[in-house]
Amino acid sequence: MIRFNLAEMAKRQSNIRRKVVTIRDIAPPAVMATDLFQSYKPVLALIDRYAALATAEYDRSLSALITDSGDDLTNIFERMGQELTSLVLVLRPALRSWALRVERWNRDKFRGAVLSATSVDLQTMIGPEDVATTLDTAINWNVALVRDIGDQARQRISSAVFSGLTNRSPARDVAKQIRESTGMARDRSLRVASDQLSKISSSLADERRRAAGIATWEWVHSQKAHPRAAHIARNGHIYSDDAADIGGVIDGKTVEPVPATRPGQEPYCGCRARAVISFD
Repeated sequence: MIRFNLAEMAKRQSNIRRKVVTIRDIAPPAVMATDLFQSYKPVLALIDRYAALATAEYDRSLSALITDSGDDLTNIFERMGQELTSLVLVLRPALRSWALRVERWNRDKFRGAVLSATSVDLQTMIGPEDVATTLDTAINWNVALVRDIGDQARQRISSAVFSGLTNRSPARDVAKQIRESTGMARDRSLRVASDQLSKISSSLADERRRAAGIATWEWVHSQKAHPRAAHIARNGHIYSDDAADIGGVIDGKTVEPVPATRPGQEPYCGCRARAVISFD
């Protein structure tokens, strides 16, 4: 939703001679992904703790060939699921705090980029309340992802254990599978944290741009090591959310319709959208 017209404000603020002004893109610092990963750590600690319990119980059960070992292991995984449910609820405030820090950083950077490009200061015109829906979506999605990381680890560990009991697999083999499961949970958490930072940053940038009445934007490729060919091809192209702009020319480039997926939307995409203001 358009809240103010930045192009008109820029014209009134200063005598802009350029036909096109590009607002520099905002690349979030990696430390913010690290901060989010720290919020995930209590879940990883829970996974490690129950992995150790399951490993010990499997070893004990196999050594003694206890007939009720399946019930004991089932109880372990039931307790793990219950603790995971409680822990995820406790983590929500930490995830909200992280999202608000990202929003504040993004807002300050956007304000600085606009001021540098147009001499318009948006300090009193933008705030966290403007992007409340985006923040709530990011928080809820992170809660779901944290829960899913725990659930997947629980499923992998229980599968390794019960399959091992059925086949009378050596304890060391099952212990190895369990360690691999906990490692996968940690690796996924790291990837998810980085991806979620990209996604919330992209969503905030889009919402700020639209609120300023800017429909046109340039695709900026992430330069990651293993990029999508389609994203490399889109680098530098100009797109518009307004159908009336399609086919026009901005800065010597033909304005194109928005692709099916925007920068940062696909899994682990780090591309960004750079706002472009045309004064024609």
